[in-house]
Amino acid sequence: MKDLKILIVLPILLVLTILFENTKPKIQTGDIAFTAYNSRNEDSFSIITLRDLPANTMIYFTDSKWNGTRFSLNEGDLVWNSGSELLFKFTEIKFTEIKNKPISNHGLTIGKLNLNQKGDAIFAYTGENVKQPINFIAAVSNDNSQYGTLVNTKLQEGKTAITYPKSTYAAQFKGELESVKNDAFKSLNDFNNYQLNWMNTDLADK
Repeated sequence: MKDLKILIVLPILLVLTILFENTKPKIQTGDIAFTAYNSRNEDSFSIITLRDLPANTMIYFTDSKWNGTRFSLNEGDLVWNSGSELLFKFTEIKFTEIKNKPISNHGLTIGKLNLNQKGDAIFAYTGENVKQPINFIAAVSNDNSQYGTLVNTKLQEGKTAITYPKSTYAAQFKGELESVKNDAFKSLNDFNNYQLNWMNTDLADK
């Protein structure tokens, strides 16, 4: 009888394990994108979800450079947990005061980033720990040299890696949400859809 119970329980455990693995968040490249970047004052950035994010999705952000195999160790790191509720596709998450005490309008955030006005980049990725990426999700920069390289990230500049015009210290997507729904990467890489501010000029697209 004992052996029979074991034979019954083992398949059930196997099925439950498979179901659990299939329901774990598996965030892939392009599942989020950046919609804002600001390297002045307390620094800030925003992202938009391009798929539903399951509860307690964990995403890492860093302004370190990538050399093709690892990140540099001399820059900041920020860890975000999406919270206890599912976040629907096209939800915008805003991160403010990231230089000192980061705040997000969804979920919980710890760590900090200190963006350089003259040039910097932010990578978003999933992994087991900071500086240990498994999947790169998105990136943003105001100078493509600040990425270091995009080799081995699966990110594509002009698509999943958004590069604002050089010397941009602030960028805010102002396009219609409907345009993001129709063709997200095209809209988010069209700088006519942004209010942009450059070093020393404070020019803005309307």
